[in-house]
Amino acid sequence: MHHSWRQDRGHSPSIKLPMPDGTKIEIKARETMRILGLHIDRKFTFNQHVCKVAQKAKSIAMGSCILANTIRGVNQMQLCTIYRACMVPVITYACTVWWTGKKVHLEKLTKIQTYALRHMAGAFRTTPTKALEVDMAIPPLEIVMDTVVGGYTNRLLRLKESNPIIGRLKDDWRQTGQAANTPPLPSRKPTKRKKNQKLNQLKRIAKMMYKPMEGEHIDPFFPPPWHNTAERFGDRLIITGVPKKAKKKEEAKQHNERVHTLRADQTQLLMYSDGSMKAMDTNKTKTVGWGFIGYYRGEEVLVDRGGLGSKAEVYDAKLMGIAKAVKAAMGYARTHRQVKHIHIFADNTAAVTLVYKPKLKPGQLHMLNITHLVDKFLNKRPNNTVGIEWWAGNVRVDREAKKGTEMWKQDYNTYTYAGRRVREAALETWTKEWWTAPQTGRFAIANNFPPRWKTREDVVYMPREIFGRLTQCRTKHAFLGEYYAKFLPNENIGCTCSERYQTREHVIQNCLEYEEQREILREANEQMELGTLLGTKDGLEAMTKFLGKTGAFTKMGHLRPILNELTAEDEDNDEEEESWWNRMERIREGEDGGGDRRGGLGRG
Repeated sequence: MHHSWRQDRGHSPSIKLPMPDGTKIEIKARETMRILGLHIDRKFTFNQHVCKVAQKAKSIAMGSCILANTIRGVNQMQLCTIYRACMVPVITYACTVWWTGKKVHLEKLTKIQTYALRHMAGAFRTTPTKALEVDMAIPPLEIVMDTVVGGYTNRLLRLKESNPIIGRLKDDWRQTGQAANTPPLPSRKPTKRKKNQKLNQLKRIAKMMYKPMEGEHIDPFFPPPWHNTAERFGDRLIITGVPKKAKKKEEAKQHNERVHTLRADQTQLLMYSDGSMKAMDTNKTKTVGWGFIGYYRGEEVLVDRGGLGSKAEVYDAKLMGIAKAVKAAMGYARTHRQVKHIHIFADNTAAVTLVYKPKLKPGQLHMLNITHLVDKFLNKRPNNTVGIEWWAGNVRVDREAKKGTEMWKQDYNTYTYAGRRVREAALETWTKEWWTAPQTGRFAIANNFPPRWKTREDVVYMPREIFGRLTQCRTKHAFLGEYYAKFLPNENIGCTCSERYQTREHVIQNCLEYEEQREILREANEQMELGTLLGTKDGLEAMTKFLGKTGAFTKMGHLRPILNELTAEDEDNDEEEESWWNRMERIREGEDGGGDRRGGLGRG
C-alpha cells in the first residue's frame, strides 16, 4: 500500500482488514512504491530512488576495486569499460522520468562517479575530478544524464499516434490533431493560472525535439510480416556490403575488370551514387548533398544532383543518392527495353545493406521507395536483375555530390541528424565548461587537452602503474614533499637526493637521482618546461618513457620491482606479444593509421 499526497501531511495511515476468524490485520503504508525498478515516494520527488541507485552504484564501484590497485590488476581502460557497462546503466536507469537537474540528486550520484574516476586513474582521493574526466573521456554526470534524456526524445519519433505517450502531448505531435486514446486523467490539475505554467517532465522532453511533421518519422509497425524479402528473388537481387579485409587497390582492380566486361553488354546499366557534406564559409553550418551518374555501354547517359539542407547527415545523402539512382535507372529501363540488368554502386556499406525492405532505421521512407521500385522492375520480366553493391568510390560522382551540397534546399530534420546533435550538444556543453573554467590549481599547467568522446592513445596503451604515477604528477597530487606539506604535515617533505623541499619541478628538472634518464625529457623539450612535458602529446610520451625507467613520484623514489618481474608465461610469449613500449613507438610513427600528432590544444 502507498499514499501519494499533494501536500506533505507527514504520515501515511495504515488500514486494518478483518479476517474470517474475527481478527484484524494491519497493513502499513510504505514510504516508497517500486514499479519497474523505479522507487516512487509520496510527493514524486524521487529522492529515495536516487539514494537506492547511489547505493547500487557504490557497490559496483567498490567491487571493481578488487580487480586492480594503482600498481597491478586490470588496466585503466578495462576499468573504464566496467564503469560504462555496469555503473552508468544503473545510475541512468529511468532517468528520463526523474532527472530534472536537481542539485540534491546530482550531488549524491557525483560522489559515486568521483570515487570511480579516482580508482580508474590511480589518483589520490584529494585529486580534483575535472582533470580525470578529460583524461578518461568520461563527462560530468549532469551531461551524461542530459544525453540520455536527449536520446529518449528521439524515441518519441518512433511511436505511433495511438501510443498513450503521444496522446499526452500537444496536438501538433499528431497529424489528426486529436489524440486517439484520450488520457483518463489530465497530467496536471486544472488551475485558473494561465501564464508561466510549469511543464511536466514529458512535455519538457518533447520540447527538445522537432515535431513529426517537421522532419523524419519512423513507423514502428512497418513493414508487415508478409512483406517480400530479398531471398524471394534469389540471385536476381544481389545486395552486398564491403568484403571482409577488403583492400582498396585490389577491389578497384577487380571492379575495373568487371566493368570492362559489362560495358560491352547492351543489357547492362551501371549507376554510381554518392553523398557529401560541405562546411559553409560564412559559419559552422554544414550542408549535405547527393549525386549519381549512369553509364550505358561506356557512355554517360544519366546524371543528377541535389541538396538536403543543413539538418541531414552524410548517411541520409548516400541513401537518398541510391534512391534517386534506382528511380532514374528504372525510368531509363522503361524507355530502353533492352536493359535487363541494373547495377547500383555506392561507397557506404550501411546504406547499401539496408536499402531493401524498410526497417526500423533512419531513412525508412527511402528504403520503402527503393523496395517498391525494385519489386516492380523484377516482377515485370523474369530475366530482369538488380544488384546493389558496395564500391570504394567514384571521383566523378563525388564531384556531383559536392555540387549538390551547394544547391539550396529547405531544411528537413532527419533522425540521424537529431541523434548526432544530442551527442554534439553534450560535447559542446562539456567543452564550454572546460574553456570557461578558471585556470587555477595544481593541474592548470597540464590542462591543455580539450574534452573528447574518444580516449587519448597514451591513456589507452600506457601500463597501469605508469599511468597512475603520470596522473599523480600532472595533477600534483603525488608522493611529493609539497603535497605532504599541505595534506600530510607529519611526512618528510625532503627529496631522496637530500634536497630539503621536494617539488614537482625539482623531480623532473633537477633531482640527481634521475639525471641519467633526463635526456629522454630533453628530446621532447630542451628546457624541460612543465607545460610542454605535461600538457602535450609529445611531452606525455617522453614522460611515459622517463617514468618507465625511473622511480620518480613513487613513495620511496625507486623503480618498483613489479615492472621488471617476468613470469615463465611472459618469457614464453616474449617474441609473440607486442610490448607496451613498442606499441607506443608504433603509434608515434603513425603505423596505426596516423593519428593526430599535434600537441595539446592550449587555451591561450
